[in-house]
Amino acid sequence: MATRLTPAQLLEQNHYCVLSTCDRFGTPWSTPLFYTYDDHWQVYWISALSSRHSRLIAENPQGSVVIYQPPGVSAEASALFLSGPVSVCTPDEVERGLELYFERTGLGVSGRAADYLGESLCRIYRMETWTAYTLGEPEWEGNLLLDKRVEVPVPGQAGRSAS
Repeated sequence: MATRLTPAQLLEQNHYCVLSTCDRFGTPWSTPLFYTYDDHWQVYWISALSSRHSRLIAENPQGSVVIYQPPGVSAEASALFLSGPVSVCTPDEVERGLELYFERTGLGVSGRAADYLGESLCRIYRMETWTAYTLGEPEWEGNLLLDKRVEVPVPGQAGRSAS
């Protein structure tokens, strides 16, 4: 029997997400990113200030992230949809973001906070996850099989809702 991954499994087993942003007029832009995350599903990534998504975040600080696992031999398609405000990390948040990067990946990114502050060309960004959804069971409506989404609680965000 095929099974879907849980939100925690999706976060842990994937290293790339798709970030969606838009300008103040609503023109969308999506880009794949290497990410890390914390216990509250806040998503962190490193990007150049000159990248299109970074410029759009400066203009409109709302974003959404999709982490997706395509179907395989023993699993159904799994996806986690996150959304919330995006910001450039403060100096304290930069330290935390770097710690999470090294803990998760051991990648050779600069471990110095100063490399992501001040005159640096790159920043560490953080999306504070306010809402989260996973794929639900599809339902037939007439002769169409429609995908469904199920809201899931975000750790540390008790009482906050998408409504």
